[in-house]
Amino acid sequence: MTLVPGLQSLEARQGLAEALRETFECWALHEKTQAELLGLANVTALQRGEPLPADRSVLERTGHVLAIERSLKKLFPGQPERRAHWLSTPNPRLGGLAPLTIMLGGVKGMKSVQSLTETQEEL
Repeated sequence: MTLVPGLQSLEARQGLAEALRETFECWALHEKTQAELLGLANVTALQRGEPLPADRSVLERTGHVLAIERSLKKLFPGQPERRAHWLSTPNPRLGGLAPLTIMLGGVKGMKSVQSLTETQEEL
């Protein structure tokens, strides 16, 4: 798992929720897509500013999303629109699929995209 058990605390889950909201805003993702990425029925609570649920799967998915965004920020500093564009553009290193499409396949897809972003100097 990407996240340590200490992230079960309310404060930690609140901080993760804030970072996740910023990431989803940068990526310009529809709420349905946000929920699908997190494995949730909806993101109403997240959008209201509530902490993430203390659910291992949600926290793991959150960790991957935030790790991908962290890597993209290093690759495209100060270019949030370029990061969002990269996620939705077909990528030959991902079999011609867009990274977001791969990520929507679940944790395995998120790990693949995370690995790609962490090992590439230029995408």
